[in-house]
Amino acid sequence: MTRRRLRFLVATLAIVSVTLAVVAAGARSPRWRRPPVVATPSFGLSLEDGSGVSLPTFQHGGQTWVQGEDGDRYVVVVRNPTSERVEAVVSVDGRDVLSGQSANFRRHRGYIVPAFGSVRIEGFRQSLDSVATFRFTNPENSYSARRGTPENVGVVGVAFFRERARPDAFLPEDEPAPTWRRRAPARKAQAPSAAGRSGAAERSADSDSNIGTEYGESRTSRVMQVSFERASTSPTRVITLRYDDAEGLEARGIDVFRRFRDDRPRPRPFPQAFSGGEFAPPPP
Repeated sequence: MTRRRLRFLVATLAIVSVTLAVVAAGARSPRWRRPPVVATPSFGLSLEDGSGVSLPTFQHGGQTWVQGEDGDRYVVVVRNPTSERVEAVVSVDGRDVLSGQSANFRRHRGYIVPAFGSVRIEGFRQSLDSVATFRFTNPENSYSARRGTPENVGVVGVAFFRERARPDAFLPEDEPAPTWRRRAPARKAQAPSAAGRSGAAERSADSDSNIGTEYGESRTSRVMQVSFERASTSPTRVITLRYDDAEGLEARGIDVFRRFRDDRPRPRPFPQAFSGGEFAPPPP
């Protein structure tokens, strides 16, 4: 073999070696990247009127405020964006909506909200078949004030609990989906007697809301009891809404009516060539 052919062969092997190195480098697995963090949808709480329209809602001072009007009926709507059912313990004016007692989410049980679903709560539960309608009223006539807790008038809250995993978590196909659970049978919350109303009315000045929620007329609302074991004694999420009428919200600095404010001078009217009049009167 001549020197020229030997040099050519060595150069060719070097080129092939470099090419293989480049191909091997290009064949490496791409660098692992952390998958983007997807925000988990949050649980929802809102107030709607009797026809299903959301009441006006405002953000102010780090709190969510809802506008209500004396005499109007409203519904508490609880939403669950997760793939599992949850328990929602709901209170209105500091009173549990199932028992009527002072709200305590560790002691009281609540409504079951299905996966990716919602529950409409129309009033204080009287039985498995009916509720006493939520209706805005003056603070002295509110259910909470008449039960002796006027200082809590003007607030709605919900505590969400996840379910502990269990092998029998699925219901048979012929069994209806649960809408409410509670260990003990529902107790009908009694409206306070006339004898005890005067003292509660005197204490209602402790509330800073212009309106509260009364124990309204009975309304059909059927539920059933099902089993539910909480995954933890502490709620996954607690949401609170405060409410007042338009005057009360305005007094707190909330622009309820969103008035048009413009300090610019108004434009002068255009001069008119013909403004009427048959003759030329003397100037004033």
